[in-house]
Amino acid sequence: MSFKNKVFWQIIAMCSCAVYTLVSLNGCSADYDTFGKSDYCVLSEITFAEQESSPAVYSNNHRMVFDLVAPPESLETWNSVTIDAIDMSHFASLHLVKGKVEEFPTDSVALDSLAQKISVSDESIKMGEKIDIPSSHVLYVVVISESGKKAVWQLVFNIPEVKPKSSSSNSVKSSSSASSSSSVKSVASSSSSAKSASSSNSGKSSESSSSAKNESSSSAASVASSSSAAKSSQPPKILALSIAGLAAVVNEESKSIHVDDLDFRTDLTSLELSDLELSEGASANIKVGESYDFSTGVQVTVMNGNDESETYTVKAGYQLPGSNFNSWKGDDVTPDSIWGNANTILTTTKKITSGSLIGAQIQTSSVLGKVASGSLYTADFNPKGVGTLSMANASTWPDGNELLDFGKPFAARPEFMEVKFSYEGKGDSCDIYILLENRTGDRNINRKAGDVNKLVASAWFRSTKADNSGRENPDVVSVSEPDENGMRTLLLKLKYGEPLAGSPIENSSTFNTELESSNKSAVNNGLEQGSGEEPVTHIRVVFASSANGNHYEGIKGATLIIDEMRLIY
Repeated sequence: MSFKNKVFWQIIAMCSCAVYTLVSLNGCSADYDTFGKSDYCVLSEITFAEQESSPAVYSNNHRMVFDLVAPPESLETWNSVTIDAIDMSHFASLHLVKGKVEEFPTDSVALDSLAQKISVSDESIKMGEKIDIPSSHVLYVVVISESGKKAVWQLVFNIPEVKPKSSSSNSVKSSSSASSSSSVKSVASSSSSAKSASSSNSGKSSESSSSAKNESSSSAASVASSSSAAKSSQPPKILALSIAGLAAVVNEESKSIHVDDLDFRTDLTSLELSDLELSEGASANIKVGESYDFSTGVQVTVMNGNDESETYTVKAGYQLPGSNFNSWKGDDVTPDSIWGNANTILTTTKKITSGSLIGAQIQTSSVLGKVASGSLYTADFNPKGVGTLSMANASTWPDGNELLDFGKPFAARPEFMEVKFSYEGKGDSCDIYILLENRTGDRNINRKAGDVNKLVASAWFRSTKADNSGRENPDVVSVSEPDENGMRTLLLKLKYGEPLAGSPIENSSTFNTELESSNKSAVNNGLEQGSGEEPVTHIRVVFASSANGNHYEGIKGATLIIDEMRLIY
């Protein structure tokens, strides 16, 4: 094609794209702007006809975990699954990995290196096709962009009452130096259905209890035999672990193991260790079938015959219901027993759907001549029914936070909070933060004079720009580049005890234990500083399009969009 012809068709493409964006939110992607082949190879989600609920998606780690429904009586297990939908970059294709992967890395450099070295099937896989499930219940797929760029993903299947075979028995070591580095995440395979400990324990029959004891005895005997065998040259490792039937994430680099998706408010202090896989010749100080307190973390020591040892921290927790922000009732995130906003006065928070995104759009507006920050939070707005005119009176309500009852019952201890977001502040600043509290009472509207609310842990992001290039935010671990929906992934690390110096919490009303308003309906949400060792009783999560909106300050039109909040333990 001549240069003139090429320019002509590029102009036609631009004009067509401009017309199309008038009628479609998806519109013209960056793929068109390059006038070349797209490099995008983002995989947002895969769904299968046989899965029980939405998969757990760990975007940063390129990993998805699927809980399948129980197989029909005609099948002993699911040998294959049918692809129901694939949510990935336009122009990209999805392929199965040929061969096997021994270790799956966690860091992006190692993942990229592995993706380029492994071989994939020639034919792409599409919706409606069946994929065979390996006996290990773990398989790998690769997304290939139009330009040939690759991204490898790990898919883990939990099948009720079906124990997977060890994935190490059907894997070969990658020649990639990245994939054999110490930054490795081993994935546990579940030996029972993905249910909470309470439902799992209460639903067992005497027959299954007997079977579990036999399995536990067999496992213990196997470990004892291994430890008394000849000395092993393999370093001691935990290869896989399950708690209450849920497969854990094993991070070999940090020696941390965690289960993040138990049922909301599961009792974390007594959970069964349902599966444990160790390296050859290793033994551990915990046993399958026994119950442990995984709320604060169990220290598990693994030893081999050479007297080498490694210690892991094993922890469990759960998510806030509705925190993927996919479920709505009108302009309210459900369940509204967890999530609140100020939409009864002015609709500043509403559902947004764009591309593969379903999330919350939070926008600053104005009411009765006053700035009204958009917000979404674990709080009840105006629980005492203050009138609209009174609320807009800054002299009566110098701090609008005293119109809210912050915090919901919660008893877990996450290490990180992750959320997808975008922000167009127009010079304003947004707030995204999480506080863990210890209370002697329950709701703040019923707070007695002798009640004490303490801050156990916190993490706070405040910025004028989504790329975190504004003020210093010491709780921020990372902010990713925008994905195909324009959303960045923010990772915050919770600081237990006194907040880090420079945290935006210093410039907030969090520690105001004295009310600024004299109105009898004012709610005291103030906290005292705790040591970080207190039990967690409540959680406060806030998303606001104007950081100083509680003082009626902000810029109209400032817009914060959020999606897929996760707690990582």
